[in-house]
Amino acid sequence: MTLPQEPVFSLLKNHFVVGWHNIDDEDFVGSSHGYTCKESAVGTTDGAGPRNTQMFILAPDGVVLHCLPGFWHPDDLAFELKFGQVMNRLWQDDRSKAGKKSMFAAMHRRAIRTMPAAMLARSAWQGFDANNERMRLERGQRDTFYYSQDGKPTRLKPICILLHERMLARPFVPFRKFDTETFIDYGRPYYDNNMRIDGVGVTFGTEGYMKSQERMAEHAKERAKTKRRVDEYYGKKPKRRKPSSRPSK
Repeated sequence: MTLPQEPVFSLLKNHFVVGWHNIDDEDFVGSSHGYTCKESAVGTTDGAGPRNTQMFILAPDGVVLHCLPGFWHPDDLAFELKFGQVMNRLWQDDRSKAGKKSMFAAMHRRAIRTMPAAMLARSAWQGFDANNERMRLERGQRDTFYYSQDGKPTRLKPICILLHERMLARPFVPFRKFDTETFIDYGRPYYDNNMRIDGVGVTFGTEGYMKSQERMAEHAKERAKTKRRVDEYYGKKPKRRKPSSRPSK
């Protein structure tokens, strides 16, 4: 896990006020089939799962200094947290708002130029997210790609670069006005095969989440049936439930 590890843990403990908000009812929320919020994400890359979780770095007055969707390696999250501290000092500075916005842009561009090589490598796209972005090119250009001089897409941008570029268009926006759904719009909108038994996919949102739960229940029933058939084949008797000690109503 990322948050309890150093240097992230000390940074959060000593320099940030940490809070959380349940996004389960948001329209943009994603879902991971078979996983729960209590389980750990392993073997993932920076920025993967943007609809599952978002980390906002806010100034005390609620202005967004940075937004980090998805999961992050501890070293890379520490890099971004320190960047957020610098942005907070800029926001608290007594210079003009125009001057702050100019510095805001300059600092994001500098961060893009000075990204550590290891961080760029950890910000590579997962295969299914990359494939989804390539399909979306059929509907027009995407800011997720680098383009040649003749306008042809060449390769996907590392996700850490993409997010700093998107923040360039959002200088010191109050959290209540921040367009989270647009900001996190990259990769697949869900993180499982998202297929029912009949092969039809569904999109996530509250309705999609409920359908995902229904599919999980269906799969559990199928597994139980299979286990019973195996037990019957080998002559095993099914376990009987103990009678309840609760008085009937």
